[in-house]
Amino acid sequence: MPEIANQILIVDDETAIQSLIKRYFQKNGATVYCAGSGEEMHQLLKLHAIDMVFLDVNLPDKDGFTLLDEVKQEYDAGVIMLTSQSELSDRLTGLNGGADDFVPKPFEMSELLARSNAVLRRLDRQKTAPEPDTGCYLFQGYCLDNKVRELHSSELQLVDLTPAEFDLLLIFLKHPETVLSRDYLLQQTRGRDAGPFDRTIDVRVGQLRKKIIPESETPLFRTIRGGGYILQSTVTRTEMENT
Repeated sequence: MPEIANQILIVDDETAIQSLIKRYFQKNGATVYCAGSGEEMHQLLKLHAIDMVFLDVNLPDKDGFTLLDEVKQEYDAGVIMLTSQSELSDRLTGLNGGADDFVPKPFEMSELLARSNAVLRRLDRQKTAPEPDTGCYLFQGYCLDNKVRELHSSELQLVDLTPAEFDLLLIFLKHPETVLSRDYLLQQTRGRDAGPFDRTIDVRVGQLRKKIIPESETPLFRTIRGGGYILQSTVTRTEMENT
């Protein structure tokens, strides 16, 4: 089945359902966001160019049919309704209200993916997954080789990074001299679903500070109060020749 590179929004107050769908679609190339209420749904729709919404019928603040109408009026996104009910009346209400498809719970993830691809093709919103980044990033005397996932110092010494530290550093290198929020970094590194007081990123940045010593006196990572972090270095990306 072809991979997708679309932005998906899951609107469901069951965190287990969120996690299940998120992991599966991320493995198939999608960028995935999660909301547990209609209010959170609107916040994410305003921030991101969402291509597909998986919308649960039963939510704590508004029912899914009301939210469906709001999505179709305000945003350009496909909507697949999710429900634990298999009543024909619910399916007809959703489809007549503009839903692009209707999937009753429980469902097979492969079917949800297939239905998503069908809707995205119909709406001409399907995107192919990008080619894997196998480049090298040069900064402060270091070389991060994304093909073999290794970081070397100017003395060609291998810097021991955990997979999570490597992923976080790569995000910074792709966005040098740019303020990146903690929420953005959590989302991009695809960690576990984070709560509002999650300090995973702070811990990992602290670990990177200990392991990577810049050539200049300027600290490599600067903390932005109330904002996040910034990588204070120029970065050059190169392609390594095949050997």
